[in-house]
Amino acid sequence: MADEETKKPEEQAARSPFAGCLILIVMGLVILVLISSAAYFLKKQTSSFVEFTEEEAKPTPVLKLEGREQAVNSLSNRLRHFAHEIENKRSAEIELSAEDLNLAVAQFDDLKNFRGQLSIESITPDLISGQIHFPLSSTKELPEFVCSLLSIERRDNNINGTFTAKPLLTSGKLIFNLETLTPSKGEMPEAFFEGISRIMISGELKEEDALQLQLNKLTGASLKDGFFVLAYSPDATPPDALIESDKLADKAKQFAALGAVILILSMILLFIILSRRRKAKQEGN
Repeated sequence: MADEETKKPEEQAARSPFAGCLILIVMGLVILVLISSAAYFLKKQTSSFVEFTEEEAKPTPVLKLEGREQAVNSLSNRLRHFAHEIENKRSAEIELSAEDLNLAVAQFDDLKNFRGQLSIESITPDLISGQIHFPLSSTKELPEFVCSLLSIERRDNNINGTFTAKPLLTSGKLIFNLETLTPSKGEMPEAFFEGISRIMISGELKEEDALQLQLNKLTGASLKDGFFVLAYSPDATPPDALIESDKLADKAKQFAALGAVILILSMILLFIILSRRRKAKQEGN
């Protein structure tokens, strides 16, 4: 009994059940806030989908290889020759028309994920354009009670429309940077467009894959009237976004350092001028 009475008040307070209840209440509020936030963003997202997506999936055309044997053989031979020149470290270019790109999608397994999702229609010196089909998550996959509680329409969500893009070659990856994506229904929110505006054309390849090893050696990807051009030069360095950003950062540091030096010299010069003026005034007096 004496020990109980002599314990410090803070030790007795530590055993109070109120502290444990308070922790549970706070945890419950945090969980409630998280659930409410998730429900709010889910409702907001699914509601916005209705504005620019369609329930009907409209896959893009996939070229049939039957009857195009000559074009298929021509593409295969040109790609083989291009790869041979790269292996022998000789400068080379390959020009790919819109038909070539569509044939590549239809023919090669590395590009099969784009079948029905991407179709090229034209190539100019500035842009590649074509049709796009992009299936989004279906709200039919959500539990029925969630849709009922949040008044979410159970539907498929498909982006069907057209696109324009510019190619980007960096770090052994071939990317289409979308300039525009025009859905056949409504208008896509800018924030959502930014989230899907980069299409990895080269796909998810392993570093040891033969195609990836060739992509790592490419030194250029450009457009000209009617053609998408891939280039290799043994004297050029393959483009690397990280290296380029490091170069820009180094240049920024150099400019900052130069600016600091100029500022210090200017301050010194100003100090000398003011000192001379002060001395001249004193001598005049």
